[in-house]
Amino acid sequence: MAATIYALINQKGGVGKTSETYMLARALTRAGKRVLVIDADPQGNLSGLLSAESVEQDQLTFADVLLGEALRDVEVDGIWEGLTVIPANSNTTKAVQQLHAEHGREYRLKEALLENLERFDVVLIDCAPSLELHTINALAAAHRALVITQPSKFSLDGLSQLQLSFDSVARYYNPLLTVAGVIVNGNRNTITHRAWITDLIEASPWRILEPYLPYWSVIQDAMEAGLGLDEWPDEKARQAYEIYARHLAHLDEIELRPHLEKMFPKHDYSNLEA
Repeated sequence: MAATIYALINQKGGVGKTSETYMLARALTRAGKRVLVIDADPQGNLSGLLSAESVEQDQLTFADVLLGEALRDVEVDGIWEGLTVIPANSNTTKAVQQLHAEHGREYRLKEALLENLERFDVVLIDCAPSLELHTINALAAAHRALVITQPSKFSLDGLSQLQLSFDSVARYYNPLLTVAGVIVNGNRNTITHRAWITDLIEASPWRILEPYLPYWSVIQDAMEAGLGLDEWPDEKARQAYEIYARHLAHLDEIELRPHLEKMFPKHDYSNLEA
């Protein structure tokens, strides 16, 4: 069965796309899935976290995929079993400039993925906070998009612009692209945040996935240590892992209760609610 391709996106930076991609990749690999993570952000932050070896400036990266390099020649081993990574660095920006006058430049990633989809179960693309050529490539290749946002005025204001961007991509590059949902990250459960989430629910043309991700330092701590939340000895880590697992259950990628019972056998999930 061919992989499902998800593009994790927001045109605003700092909303948690990279952390969501990292944690979803962890949950998927722990569920026995073969996962390909593509770092489509020139900053390359996710590459540094998920690649088993350091990404050197002169090695093949996502930029080379856009320029026609075979996916197999670019991919590297990830830090977990079952994880493969297409790394990125600042060369992505140079590749975009180089492709400016090329025909079919929006479909380079889609073409590279087509002959490789049987090798994976899920592909996660961590998009840059822009709608430049590398992001259009991600959306043109994706089956579904996941919008990552935060409970704030700026995120809410950008929602209508994001909808216009999706409509444009669907019209010109990928008519089958759907939005799987909106993930709210960094929720502090304050009066202000609850108000913004209420406004977001009313304004969003897409479903809001629950639970919302809390503003917990344990998520960043685990990432910086190169660990999954299931490896972090903290009750909040277990609760956070469950939230990411629920997101995957919403997307029909894992069966929630069996997965959590396997991951945390000492915790009682007999009364787990969907």
